[in-house]
Amino acid sequence: MTRRIVGLVLLAAALLLHVGLTLPARRSRDAAREQYARQREERERLRAEVARLERRSSAAAGAQVPAGEASAARALRLSLLSATRGIAVGDVVIAAEPERRGAVAARGRLSAAGSQADLLRAAGRLAEPGSGLRLDRVLLSAGTGTPRLEADTVLLRASS
Repeated sequence: MTRRIVGLVLLAAALLLHVGLTLPARRSRDAAREQYARQREERERLRAEVARLERRSSAAAGAQVPAGEASAARALRLSLLSATRGIAVGDVVIAAEPERRGAVAARGRLSAAGSQADLLRAAGRLAEPGSGLRLDRVLLSAGTGTPRLEADTVLLRASS
């Protein structure tokens, strides 16, 4: 009889401990997880917004084609470089050369390797209207190794 009473008392103590400590701790843990997830989503949204605004401001500043040939090639190089900023791509090769006549101020090429998602993100940045660039050719190849992006671009002269 005393064993049953001791067993019931221990069972009641375990139940009270579970209800008094474990359940509130679980609720607190779940609330903290939800808050962390909301803050992480907000951080990613703000990070994307900042990147978009930076690209827009740099594109607005870079949309003005410089007067000299060397300046046009430099502006094209900077535009190609900014397309890869913050993206995990490797083996980046950027080339730009000025054009002496016609509507094209400079021609350039961007070559990079990385994941398909990162390469598509870089190509999307090149194609944005505010970038000031025109795409001649874009090639995304996933041969035997890592995927590669080859993009030929032009920078147009300002019409006067």
